[in-house]
Amino acid sequence: SVPTEDATRRRRVAPLAAAPPARAGDEPLLRGIFEIGKRSCDVVLSARRLRWSPILPESPTGGTRCLAKEEIIEMKDVFSVKLKRRRFAGQKKGGTLLGITIFKCLNKEENKLTDCAIHLNNLSEDHCQSWFRHLKEILNGFQNRPKSLKVFVNPSSHKREATHVYFEKVAPLFKLADIKTDVTVTEYEGHALSVLKECELQAFDGVVCVGGDGSVSEVAHGLLLRAQIDAGKDTDYVSKPVRAPVPLGVIPAGENERYCYVLLVICFKCLWHVLQFWLLKAVLDAKASVM
Repeated sequence: SVPTEDATRRRRVAPLAAAPPARAGDEPLLRGIFEIGKRSCDVVLSARRLRWSPILPESPTGGTRCLAKEEIIEMKDVFSVKLKRRRFAGQKKGGTLLGITIFKCLNKEENKLTDCAIHLNNLSEDHCQSWFRHLKEILNGFQNRPKSLKVFVNPSSHKREATHVYFEKVAPLFKLADIKTDVTVTEYEGHALSVLKECELQAFDGVVCVGGDGSVSEVAHGLLLRAQIDAGKDTDYVSKPVRAPVPLGVIPAGENERYCYVLLVICFKCLWHVLQFWLLKAVLDAKASVM
């Protein structure tokens, strides 16, 4: 029999391809409405990102509307999330719930980062608690982020400004990110070295040094020395040194930060690297014993 025209057309047309599956982590977990920047927005949360776009009113003439611009935050760039409340002076707990605040790292310019806050306003306690819980679960799922850090601050570094830099700039961000810290403000040369020989390093996810080249060298030396002692090595001559047990993060606060450049740390970026636990593992490699 002669095939009909319809049958011929059906053979020529390829079947429609199935829609590609969503990338892992892109499946929506929550969807809701928040006020962001004084505009009502449709907000969608997935394990990988938070995205939102303004809710535009229908065109009264039935004409074509301009598409709303979608904003996106990668969850890997978020270092803290808090419930936002209005409190009276002196009030430390409770208060009127206003919404959720998300803190993220922002590229300000080349080699410089800053933190910024995005406010998701909604007065519903149940709504905000549900979103807050999911956001915290996502952040807690980043296993490589530190929960506890040992910090050494050299108060003599950079015209004695290192202490101010740490307690005024760095410590508040650690607190915001729910990172516990044990801080030692060094009092003499070799102080950090002596502390590292005795402290329980297994209690910390990393060590942070706030200081200049001398401080970095001393802390790195202390970590490597501690590793050899714990491994039962002869510290006078180590033919095959072992790696230090925890990574080291450096926050420069010296006049001549050569080590910081050698370690690929450029001033303000390093704090965010510490928060994300992209710490300077290279310095702890036994091959870096040239330091």
